[in-house]
Amino acid sequence: MERKIKSEGVSKISVSKFKDYFLEEGFCSEDFVMSPMVRFKTMTGAPRIIEGMTVGVICNGTAKVVINDRAFELRPNSLFLLREESKITSFKCTKACTGYFATYSTAFIDSMKVDTSNMLSADVMFSLKPCIEAQADEVTSLHDIAGAVHSIAGRGELLYSNKIMASLLTSFFYAVASIINKNRSESKDGGDGSRADELMRLFIDELSASCERERSVEYYAKQLGITPKYLSLICKKKVGKNASKVIDGAVVNKAKELLAHTGMSVQEVSERLNFVSQSFFGKYFKQRTGVSPSRYKTQG
Repeated sequence: MERKIKSEGVSKISVSKFKDYFLEEGFCSEDFVMSPMVRFKTMTGAPRIIEGMTVGVICNGTAKVVINDRAFELRPNSLFLLREESKITSFKCTKACTGYFATYSTAFIDSMKVDTSNMLSADVMFSLKPCIEAQADEVTSLHDIAGAVHSIAGRGELLYSNKIMASLLTSFFYAVASIINKNRSESKDGGDGSRADELMRLFIDELSASCERERSVEYYAKQLGITPKYLSLICKKKVGKNASKVIDGAVVNKAKELLAHTGMSVQEVSERLNFVSQSFFGKYFKQRTGVSPSRYKTQG
């Protein structure tokens, strides 16, 4: 069940500050948070967004949550998914409602070797369907990983504790991504079943296949048989940004993937992504990330 709700004003919460929203001790760094099993608290008031990406798991009880002005009811084995642009207005739960969540910073997600097409697919699913029902065995896998995080955190400082935690939190991310992709393939109506949802999914499929060579809104609109203006309107409605920014995001993610994980030179990445020159690629990349391709490659 879902309905539209209007709200005003938004406050932003950083990953490191998010730990203040649960009482019990959990694992927290500048890059990610894993809460312990907590009794979720009712939250109302000004809308909030959490920097990065958050995955919450409901284990017991029920809750009603408003995400991006849409109301959802959560039951055991439900997952709620918050992107950087997601806006959570309220979280009202029963006394028996318990669960946990993992929050990742944008920098941490960038550092992971996640295929661009999978990231695009997950990003759109987060927008179209921020609450999904998982199977009991899928949630059990998440419980196992979360349990390992809490076990390691409870032992105090270990020699490679940060690397261990990063590996476990990465595993949790991939387990969630696999649930999302399975949910997408099994459900034809990732959002409200509208034509706009279907066009958005087709756009992302085409973008995943073509972002290495095509960067124009006109190209993708033509492939879908719609106008560039209509494609941007759909993107704005479904993911909160116009088609040009969605395309830029895909190209930048692909560039980061190639720079960090393939051993290709900046010139080779520039050619792979069909830029007219390394200089133009460098300006394009720096405008959208704040760092040059060569610096990003060195940092990676």
